[in-house]
Amino acid sequence: MKTVKTNSKQVKEQIKQHIIDCVTDEEGNNYSTFGKAKERLLSEFKRVANYPNNLQRFPNNQDRFSDYLNGLPFNFEFTYYGLKEYLNGLGINPTGKKYSASVSLKRYHALIWREIQN
Repeated sequence: MKTVKTNSKQVKEQIKQHIIDCVTDEEGNNYSTFGKAKERLLSEFKRVANYPNNLQRFPNNQDRFSDYLNGLPFNFEFTYYGLKEYLNGLGINPTGKKYSASVSLKRYHALIWREIQN
């Protein structure tokens, strides 16, 4: 089986759909478009994570975003099994290589961050 690159169009589209599936509005309803889900996720990230002490603690936006996701906002994956299944389902690990929970979490957060930062 061929490895799919994390920057492939296929993976990017799957990540965008995942964001749509995970991010909800104030009433718990999912958004119908990536643009609206992205806007809500970024807005909540900035509201919750961008305060002076946190900006000093995590000057890098991606690190601060990862810390924010560790607080379990919305319906993103957080269990090792869930992360492993999701990431392997993207096709980026066809050989089933085992990664630590911290590596899996970092990759998961980085993929989401990449799609919403633009």
